[in-house]
Amino acid sequence: MKKWMTILASLLLLSGCGAKEDTFSLSAAEQEAYEESIDKVTEDFYWEYDHSSLSFGAAVVPEATEENERLFDASSACEYNLKGKAGQDAVLAQAALLHYNGDAAGTLQCWFVGGSLAGVAYSGGYDNGYYSLKERNPFLADGGFRAYESWTGMPTSFRTGRGEFSAEGIYSVGQDAKGRRLAVSIRGGKAEVYRYANGLSRYRSFSYGRGLEATSAAFLKEDDARLAVLVSSIEESGEGESEKTYTRAERVMLYDSRLNVAGEIPLEGELCTALGAENGRLYLFIDKNMEIYEEKDGSWQNTGTRKLRHQVTQCHITDLDGDGVKEYILTDGMDLYVYHAVNDSFRKLWSTHVGVENFYGPLMSGDMNGDGVQEIYACDTTATTIRYILTEKGLKTANEDIQYGQCIYPCDFDGNGREDYWFVADNEDRRGQLYLAAEE
Repeated sequence: MKKWMTILASLLLLSGCGAKEDTFSLSAAEQEAYEESIDKVTEDFYWEYDHSSLSFGAAVVPEATEENERLFDASSACEYNLKGKAGQDAVLAQAALLHYNGDAAGTLQCWFVGGSLAGVAYSGGYDNGYYSLKERNPFLADGGFRAYESWTGMPTSFRTGRGEFSAEGIYSVGQDAKGRRLAVSIRGGKAEVYRYANGLSRYRSFSYGRGLEATSAAFLKEDDARLAVLVSSIEESGEGESEKTYTRAERVMLYDSRLNVAGEIPLEGELCTALGAENGRLYLFIDKNMEIYEEKDGSWQNTGTRKLRHQVTQCHITDLDGDGVKEYILTDGMDLYVYHAVNDSFRKLWSTHVGVENFYGPLMSGDMNGDGVQEIYACDTTATTIRYILTEKGLKTANEDIQYGQCIYPCDFDGNGREDYWFVADNEDRRGQLYLAAEE
């Protein structure tokens, strides 16, 4: 039988209330009952917490003022009406809240009134504000976004179009000399360029010989056809569960506006895992760095480096909210990240906290509902698209209309200023269908 114990806590002072100044004691049985409630509510919402950091203290539920509304809303979202207990004596339990992969999320707060759990929330994010346990990934820095998503579902104003496309997704978008949209994909180790001209069809295909595969690709500009393709050697060893694949980056092949070979950047087996491009600059993601290449005096030269804390397997650069500032959307195959480039470094605005293999294939974005804010589209390892939408508290998933095995690849294929998409259904041959947005 556990001994009686005295628990002292330094309490977070809240507007409209204060911690009681005297100490208080809990019996071992009381503490155990509280911990069981905390374990249950965190498990119900798929969280962990650091048990060694758990503390208890006497408190008063905050008054029902506008300043405390965010705490009450966060608790109410989990169906705990803490506002209804405003001003009452309480026991406040606090602990370090953790994502399942062990990343710190903030400070868990559990309010007990009359021995029962009356409210729950956590404080975190860049503003150390209150969040519901349903809100998993708040912003880590202020992105200064101009607008947020008003997602109510996919619009129905689409017509089917004639076309063929890869089921592997869109790595980058460009444009030929006549203004026709180009999209590059990678299938079977080949870089395939598709073009829309009264229909979507394969325009060019590039292969690189035995043992060599295209592993990433990027058009240098959205209004240009100049293309960069990362070429890697792929080696496999072992069988069954012991089988391993080794990827060694060999070079970046460069193509001109007619998609003829224009040169290459040798890599000599460096750990280059992805390409990105912006305004004619080429980005090589090597280990945990982004190497910047620019064309000067007829050759491509390394002009700078930005450091990251993780590797990058896919890169997508876009302006999500239309404020003129580009967002760098990256993944290491496990988590999704959103950055801003600030001077010579990156500032992380947001990320998931999965920590296991989760994402497969290229990252894409598109404003499918025409509200002026782009959604992010990423494919998971089950070959199902995950849609992320931009909200005031962070990005969140909105997958109500996407079934298992379905993929949505957004792109303004016909160049009319409205987002189209290639749709892949969950069938054996992964055959897709082109959907074109109707003219306004």
